[in-house]
Amino acid sequence: MGWKGNRSRTIRKAVTFSEEEWRWVADSLKVENRQRIQAGLRPVGWMAFARNRIRCAHRVNITVPANLHDVSAQLARIGNNVNQIARHANTTRETDLAMLSRVFDELRQAERLVAGLSVRVETDVDPEGVPEWL
Repeated sequence: MGWKGNRSRTIRKAVTFSEEEWRWVADSLKVENRQRIQAGLRPVGWMAFARNRIRCAHRVNITVPANLHDVSAQLARIGNNVNQIARHANTTRETDLAMLSRVFDELRQAERLVAGLSVRVETDVDPEGVPEWL
């Protein structure tokens, strides 16, 4: 009888890691086991940890708007205006209300542009339902 024998998990995969990747995995396993022990659960080994991480994985979709260049340009203009106001205030020891008002208007416009940026996190869902090993 070979490796498969009476096992319920008959598919075996080999994985390779760099030193840095393995340190990250090992640290993550230690943290998870510490949390499990604090919760009164038994620690898990590498295979159970890996299966759980794969099973509970999340896909992150980042939607970057086409107008990202516009946001960058707007922020550069605001920075330039703030520098002009600071230079003027340091030179004359006073600020111009019109300059401040213009900067606040541009800041509100930049906030609207930044609000258009979005990060959406979606959980991968098995279309055939929950696997029996869960």
